[in-house]
Amino acid sequence: MTYDQYLALGFAVLFASFALGFKNSVVKKLSALFSVSFLLQTVAGFLNKKYLNLLLIFYSYLLIAVAFFYSISLTKTIRSLKNKAYLDALTKVNNRMFFEEVLKKELENYEKLGINYCILFIDMYNFKDINDIYGHAKGDEVLAEVGYRLRKHLRSDDFIIRYGGDEFIVVLKDIKEDKIFTVIERLKSALTFEVNGTQVKANVGYAVYPKDGASVDELIKIASARMYEDKKLYEKNEAV
Repeated sequence: MTYDQYLALGFAVLFASFALGFKNSVVKKLSALFSVSFLLQTVAGFLNKKYLNLLLIFYSYLLIAVAFFYSISLTKTIRSLKNKAYLDALTKVNNRMFFEEVLKKELENYEKLGINYCILFIDMYNFKDINDIYGHAKGDEVLAEVGYRLRKHLRSDDFIIRYGGDEFIVVLKDIKEDKIFTVIERLKSALTFEVNGTQVKANVGYAVYPKDGASVDELIKIASARMYEDKKLYEKNEAV
């Protein structure tokens, strides 16, 4: 085998190694068997300096391929762990850590680019009563249902965060102000349901950037205050 042929074979093995990342285990085993038999034949037939150098070139390509796949696998593992760290296991929406470490920076970029956004602050009315009467297991079921309904009734590029307890934050990107109230009413309807005869509903407050505030923290305070106003109004109407 000539020097050029060895180089060509090296490139072929490198390409095949990439392709093996997408093949089944049978192909991998056959390829491994071929590699071992090829190595034994090469060592047995060409143990001189010239062919030993060519053999080193050939297996250098193989090492490059292995290192490449190891790097990809490690990157995927790190990304997967990071995603799990940012996910609330109960509600299957993003958690407070995601909000603090990722979303705040993303919203700061929106501000620099002049992209408007709206923050909704959601609190589940009567959730505490359900927890106290029926226990935390039933309360967890309610929170899981809230997470499901939020995911179902919002756009894929909207952000949903479990902010703490039964409080959720929704970020609506690049939305016209007249559409915000339509979204709020849709969510209120979706988040109204009964649990063992006790009605659960959502109190919602909102704040719009840049109209209502110049920072994320300021907008959350405003949205939270409006949520409590919504809650008081509901309680007042219930008392009548």
